[in-house]
Amino acid sequence: MSMMIRSGGLLLPVLLMLQACTPAYYPPRESRYPPPVEEQGTTAPLPQTTTPPATQFPAPAPRHSPPAVVALLDTAEQQANAGDLEAASASLERAIRIDPRNAVLWYHLATVRLAQGDAQAAEQLAVKSNSLAPGNTVQQARNWQLIARARHAQQDSSGAAAAEQRARNLSGGR
Repeated sequence: MSMMIRSGGLLLPVLLMLQACTPAYYPPRESRYPPPVEEQGTTAPLPQTTTPPATQFPAPAPRHSPPAVVALLDTAEQQANAGDLEAASASLERAIRIDPRNAVLWYHLATVRLAQGDAQAAEQLAVKSNSLAPGNTVQQARNWQLIARARHAQQDSSGAAAAEQRARNLSGGR
């Protein structure tokens, strides 16, 4: 007991240090997506579709933007539609700081820069968006259309024509 009393001054700091070393517990968050809806009253079994194992590939993980990014993108859209391009630009830049690999954010910032009259920056931002959208031909086509508009604004008609052609090729000739 005398040992406990003498070391009592050290016991509290030691316990606090041990507590600081234990990992914090974070309870699982609820999904932001509602559970799937099940149809009631249908008795017919669903058709089973099977694919031979040789052709099954894992689906790429869907890319979900953080809620803050979605909110900032909505805000930027409202600001741009109201004509407040500086505020829209600031909102998009903030969203990009949160999710810098989001090609859509870079595209929207490029459209704002073009609307502000900075065609050179718009072109560079659309090129950045393309670099973040490998395999996403829809986004790449949108970027090339924007690059074409930016090049037109810079009086580069041959560069604009080349960008329009790339956009058409990505869109399947539409």
